[in-house]
Amino acid sequence: MSEICKKSSSNLRLLEKLELILPGYRGYKEKELRRETDRLIRNYLLSRIQPAYRDFKNAMKAIALSGDQALATEYNEVQAIFDRVISKLKTMSYGYTGFFDLVKVEEQQLDKMIEFDWNLVSTAERIQEKARNVAKSDPGKLREALDDLKNELLSLDDTLINRENIIKGVGEK
Repeated sequence: MSEICKKSSSNLRLLEKLELILPGYRGYKEKELRRETDRLIRNYLLSRIQPAYRDFKNAMKAIALSGDQALATEYNEVQAIFDRVISKLKTMSYGYTGFFDLVKVEEQQLDKMIEFDWNLVSTAERIQEKARNVAKSDPGKLREALDDLKNELLSLDDTLINRENIIKGVGEK
């Protein structure tokens, strides 16, 4: 993971890191920029997840040749999670309710959105690494590599759901 992607306890530092990673990222303070920021973060995530998916798919041949049905089942489960996450990133509306329609958004909500974005970016980078590990794993370590990737994908999916709930105004305030 790059130096700018190391975890920080300060929301201001998270905002600065996101601005370095995502040119044009400005957070959520200005109402007219909220939808654009949402679009920007999701496009960035797709730019990381789609190549990771391609890396992951490179392991398919080795799994098929192994003849291990349990491993093939695990691979298919991870592929389904990948498909779900990619679909979600492509099809979710760009926040046309709740959070984005508020005239005045509380600072705490803005900070929460920045935290969600940082978690998404960090998790997407870990997914890239885990997908590469799956693609280059020896058959004996493939199950462990798949489990690691699956856990990161599930974490990303959960964060997307929680973030969307905040945007829609049904999450924590």
